[in-house]
Amino acid sequence: MVWTCNRDIFSCISRVWKLTLTLVLTVDIVSAIEFDDSGDFLAAGDRGGRIVIFEREKDKDKGTNYKFHFEFQSHEPEFDYLKSLEIEEKINKIKWFPKAKHNSLMLLTTNGKYFMLVF
Repeated sequence: MVWTCNRDIFSCISRVWKLTLTLVLTVDIVSAIEFDDSGDFLAAGDRGGRIVIFEREKDKDKGTNYKFHFEFQSHEPEFDYLKSLEIEEKINKIKWFPKAKHNSLMLLTTNGKYFMLVF
């Protein structure tokens, strides 16, 4: 079987593939990042509304590294019917709560309109 390709069709397919690849990758761009007060945990939020939490791992030979700890969907795209606006799921800000009275991880995330308390 011989594969032949028309140059116009190939360039069209190439443009569609690049567009699809770009659309998939734009939601993975980090939009907010924040360390907790101790520096043991790092939270990163992306344009897709996801929060990924990393935990510090100390190693005498390799130094300090951060390993994956937890991931969750914080915000989802919504539509404000009163203003006729689409609300992005992009994470704008992450804020950690201090661990003074509790021993759990608590953080506050916000997108363009709503905030969410996570613990």
